[in-house]
Amino acid sequence: MTVALIITFALLGIALLVLEIFFLPGTTIAGIAGGLFILASIWVAFASFGSHIGWYTIAGIAIVLTLSIVLFIKLGVMDRVSLKAEIDSKVEAKNDMVKVGDIGVAISRLAPIGNAEINGVVVEVKSINGFVDVGTQIEIISADSQEILIRTIV
Repeated sequence: MTVALIITFALLGIALLVLEIFFLPGTTIAGIAGGLFILASIWVAFASFGSHIGWYTIAGIAIVLTLSIVLFIKLGVMDRVSLKAEIDSKVEAKNDMVKVGDIGVAISRLAPIGNAEINGVVVEVKSINGFVDVGTQIEIISADSQEILIRTIV
């Protein structure tokens, strides 16, 4: 009965650790539970059979865990479950309809990013002056594919 408990805890711990390493990002409950099951297996082996069998248990768990990880990688399990689709689309440029020097009005509070209407088009803009209230006149000072920088018109 004790041997079965040691083997069950060890295999369950190894399975949870492999699951944690390859499928679950970060330190989650599976990784912690896997570690606790392995520690419980080792503790039961030391408590029931002494240090000789306890050290064999540690060595066995280390070997099985290492072989599991190596086989998991070598057999290409991750290749079967990983996404291989390539994204070939492009982000639309924000400044197709606006250019440097255009004047518009803030239609939302810019803190410092918000929306503005420029040339009849609503675009997301970033203020270099900090906070800008709704209805404030603005001017584009820089426009690239990623962001449109504005300043308030005084």
